[in-house]
Amino acid sequence: MTAHPLFDISGRTALVTGSSRGIGLALARGLAEAGCTVVLNGRDGDRLARAAAELPGDLVHTAVFDVTDGPSVAAGIAEVEERVGPLDILVNNAGMQLRAPLLEFTDSDWHRILDTNLTSAFLTGREAARRMTGRGHGK
Repeated sequence: MTAHPLFDISGRTALVTGSSRGIGLALARGLAEAGCTVVLNGRDGDRLARAAAELPGDLVHTAVFDVTDGPSVAAGIAEVEERVGPLDILVNNAGMQLRAPLLEFTDSDWHRILDTNLTSAFLTGREAARRMTGRGHGK
């Protein structure tokens, strides 16, 4: 693990939401290779465990919580910080899509997309900011 010539993030702790596969897992891999302690997040604990096993090093953790639910986010991030340490980096990656003709979309489909793609970023960002601000980071 070597530092990038423009910045060094080794020794930092990063939470990556929606990181059991795809882009989130690739981002987590890059952070781990750069020397970060990485916390993978998702709703499926088994899938997260398999993803964590694919990443290099021994500084990879998992956290199962629902990023679309405020109390779940608060409890999940609190548990991560208790178990792993304070967060330095948050990557709001969780997202989803539904492919269907507009007339086949239900209201609940629409709200599920909004909650996963937008609300989750607000909830996790706000909770992480509360904790980081409390430690003197970013006001």
